[in-house]
Parts: sequence; structure tokens; C-alpha cells
Amino acid sequence: MATRKQRHQTALDTLTAELKRIVESGDFAAWCTRMARFRTYSPGNRQLIATQRPDATRVASVKTWNSLGRTVIKGERGIVVNVPRPYWVNHAGKRIKPPRDGVFPPGGAHEKIAFGTGYVFDISQTEGDPLDDGPTAPNRAPDDLAAHLFDHCRTEGVAVEYRDGMPPGLSGYWRPATDTITLNAGDSHGDQVATLAHELAHRHDPQLRNALDARDPRYYRHHQADCEAVAEATAHTIAALYGFDLTATSGHYIASWVGNDTDRLAGLADRVGRIVDTICPPHQAATAPTTAAPSAPIARALPPAAPAARAVR
Repeated sequence: MATRKQRHQTALDTLTAELKRIVESGDFAAWCTRMARFRTYSPGNRQLIATQRPDATRVASVKTWNSLGRTVIKGERGIVVNVPRPYWVNHAGKRIKPPRDGVFPPGGAHEKIAFGTGYVFDISQTEGDPLDDGPTAPNRAPDDLAAHLFDHCRTEGVAVEYRDGMPPGLSGYWRPATDTITLNAGDSHGDQVATLAHELAHRHDPQLRNALDARDPRYYRHHQADCEAVAEATAHTIAALYGFDLTATSGHYIASWVGNDTDRLAGLADRVGRIVDTICPPHQAATAPTTAAPSAPIARALPPAAPAARAVR
């Protein structure tokens, strides 16, 4: 029988192989291209969007929606945003047209940015083809895995609550200030358990915890790709210990963060292993929890809208 360490390594090897397959596959490249069309808006534009349409979840221009097989419903009013418009000036400060061959006149030129007004539309203002958010976890997670994770939350004093009406694609998030994990009430049991494991991984991530203890709000923002890859790899490994296969969904999720850097996950393996051992200590059997996972929400609350799928707040 394989040792626990060997099972950990097998789970990570399987995930790494899936990550490489996904990154190299045309299907994933097309999916990433579609998702990349949703721009990351500046803080100022996010405020403009929230002020004009607080319930907005996914916004894009008419052109982008059309490229995704959706059209703006007739009569819908656009959401005003600031649009950067670059232009060029010569050494004397006079505005010039950039040369087609890319070679500027003697003295050079400088690029400057002006801002104009543009319009975007929320997905609720459009109709057409459904969007593909990638694979999801199997509908039902093993009861012993769910029970272990909920028992761990109770032991650690982590509150778990469910929320209705989350934005599309948002599975849940952890709020360090209240040590609360919020799960999407509309997700399947399998997705909820996978997200719970992911958010617990954020909570126990030593790098992230050190930053939070030091009151450094920039760490997660500057190292978000690594934090998300670590959390999802941890969730995948814990699930594998209980025979719950998250290879497809975890592979796609990690690939969306690390892109073509398929060796990045291997460099994070020690960090993943430490978190796995914290949530599932080696001395604990992976098949014998004693408390059933709750089938009803522990609590229901409406915190501020979370910024990203499976996120830290």
C-alpha cells in the first residue's frame, strides 16, 4: 500500500500532468481566449460600474459580447467607463501621428494617455449563447471528506455560511477579519466541498498568514497567482486522499492563474504539503470521521460582493 507521502506526490504529479495537458490543448487555449476578453477594470472604473449598476457581475463592450455570441438587448443603457486613448507628441510637445513603420523623426516622441468616455454592458443586459466557465467538480463529494472538512472548521472555530445570489463563477471566499468561509448556496455539494477545501487552504497558507499577521494587504494582491495555485492544489490533494477526483476542474483553475508556467506548481509543492498536513494531519485516518456534514446552511448572510472566484477577502 502506498504511503501518505507517496499518495501526496501521486496527487500532485497527476495534477501537474493535467495542467500541462490543459495548457497545451487547443480547447483550453480557446477557453482562455474567451475569458481574457473580460477586461480587468481599474479601481476608478470599478467604482463607476458599481455606482451605476451595483448588481453587475460581468461587463464588457458591445464588440466583446458580440464576439462571444451574445448581443445587447435593445433599449439597455450602457455603463459609462473611462477609456484610455494613447497619443504621441514630439520633443516640442506637439501632437503627432505615430509612423506606420514605427520609426519616429529625429528628436524622438513620447506616448501620452488621454481619457475618453466608453460604454460597457453587464451580462444581464445581453442575450445569446451561454458562457463556458470551464469544468465543475463532480456533483457529490464523499460524505467522509465533507464531514472531515466541516469537523475541522468546528475545531478551528471557522464559521461556514451559505449565500444565495452570488455572481456567476463565484464559488466562495474566506474573510480573515471574521474567520468566515462563505459558500455559494446554488453550487452542487461537490463544488461546495471543493471550495471549502480551497478556502481552508488559503486560511492555513503559511505565506499568506504571515502577510496577514504583518498587516500587509499587498501580499495577496502581488502574489495572487501563487496563492490561488497553492490553494487549489491543496484542495485537489486533500480530495484525492478521500478518492474524490478534482483533476479536471483543479487543472483548469490553476492553468487560468499560472498560464504556460507549468513548472510553477512543482515549485510550490512543499507549501502545498504543509497545508495538507495541517488540514489532514498524518495521524488521522482519511476514512473515519465521526460527525456528519451539515446538509443545511450553518448561517446565511449577505457580505459585500466578493471580487473573484474562490477568493480571499
